[in-house]
Amino acid sequence: MKITEEHVAQFNKLFVLTRWKYIYQSPETKGWYTFDHFINNKNRKMNDSMIKRHLKGNGAYGVFSAKDFTKFLTFDVDVKGDLQRAKWITIKLVESLKQFGIDDKDIHISISGNKGYHVDLYFNKPIGNDIAYEFYKMMLERSDCTPKEIEFRPDMLKYGVKLPLGIHQATGNRCWYVYYYNYFKPIKSFDHILTIEQMDVDIIFDIMNRERDIYYEQEIVEIEETRHLIEIQITPLNSYKQNIDEKVTIEAIEKLLHEGLKSVGTRHNSSFKIAKYFRYQGFDQEESLDMLNEWIRQQDEANYTTPLDLCYKDNESIVEYIYDKEVSMTFEAKKIEVSYEEMKQILKLKSLNQKKIAYCLLIHSKRFANQQGVFYMSYNQMSKASGLSDKTVRTIVNQIEEFGILKIVARNQIIKDSNGAYVSKKPNKYQMNMADIVSDSLYQVDVEELNYKESFILAINSLYDMSELKRKLPRRQYQQLQLQTI
Repeated sequence: MKITEEHVAQFNKLFVLTRWKYIYQSPETKGWYTFDHFINNKNRKMNDSMIKRHLKGNGAYGVFSAKDFTKFLTFDVDVKGDLQRAKWITIKLVESLKQFGIDDKDIHISISGNKGYHVDLYFNKPIGNDIAYEFYKMMLERSDCTPKEIEFRPDMLKYGVKLPLGIHQATGNRCWYVYYYNYFKPIKSFDHILTIEQMDVDIIFDIMNRERDIYYEQEIVEIEETRHLIEIQITPLNSYKQNIDEKVTIEAIEKLLHEGLKSVGTRHNSSFKIAKYFRYQGFDQEESLDMLNEWIRQQDEANYTTPLDLCYKDNESIVEYIYDKEVSMTFEAKKIEVSYEEMKQILKLKSLNQKKIAYCLLIHSKRFANQQGVFYMSYNQMSKASGLSDKTVRTIVNQIEEFGILKIVARNQIIKDSNGAYVSKKPNKYQMNMADIVSDSLYQVDVEELNYKESFILAINSLYDMSELKRKLPRRQYQQLQLQTI
């Protein structure tokens, strides 16, 4: 496979922030060595030739973060000698990331080279090492994993992390990226890295705000003033598609249920998908375990190697994890319609800001609610969608609930560690509580190019003429909307 300057440039973009210190695995000794230019100026700084050598397999290289910042985060799943367990830990981690709001396309898995996996997040702007580590700790708690199972990399110049796509000199394994939805099958192409885009770092701060109720924006402003490395901007929210299994459709899982396993090495991942599906369908934990065990009993023994009694134990762990962590499936609706009657109920709210937030919640519920109509939307998401401040949003949500068209199913649920100490808060869960009235007058929402504020105005214009709107709204609100429609 040809190595191009484009490949090298992408490595620099995704990984390289510090050039004066790096790690190198020798093909002769198979050992890892740290090179530090400031300790010994005879040590060359990391350069493009080293990246090419890495890709050719003539030794392997790894990088460090800067002293205070990193442009990526690696979850190093390290379970020596047990590849199946490494896969299970990786699955728990990936599902936890998705539950927290990280999109599939921003989660990148590669072979570590020594019977483990690296799970990477690449950021479009440098992020503080302390914030990256805090996020890592949250993921450990969420996924029920330990630091021995998942290590934090890169660790503030203490521990480097091996770059992907090279060859582990001790095992001889090429560290390909893998397909998560195809049972960790290697993507045997250097060109895959060229398709990777860095994720919006604001998504991390959105999650941190929601989970810890700590406002890191001010901290980032302070870092920016002293380091001049980070520029935080208010951008359209990219984390609406949280916890969406775009490649794991209901049809695919139902096909798996009926047709069964087709090859060795797919049992664990398949059981996880099916257990999620059972929970999505509303079965309780005991029912799901019984059905999952029945399903595995029906499988051709040629398609799995684990003894049946261990499969049962594995299923028990999977189901317990899914129900304890509330792992769910959410599929984004591709077609959304707002009815005249729904908008009529929203327009009865007192203030224009209440109407805007109620509309955002209604659209979000139509896009992401589960079969029971339950969804979550963080305050930070509502703020970005509506253009209102976080403080205003928090107040308005309570007002909308009091009005009766929104039900807060769960709020301020605390997550604690095994010692009972506070770890984080679960996101609030909501249900829209609107009268279900059939209406012929419908507004089709453009999901692909959705701007919540513009959609609110377009829906009103589509469903009402201005004379009717003038009768229904207070004079000032009518004038404000009229100005926005010009």
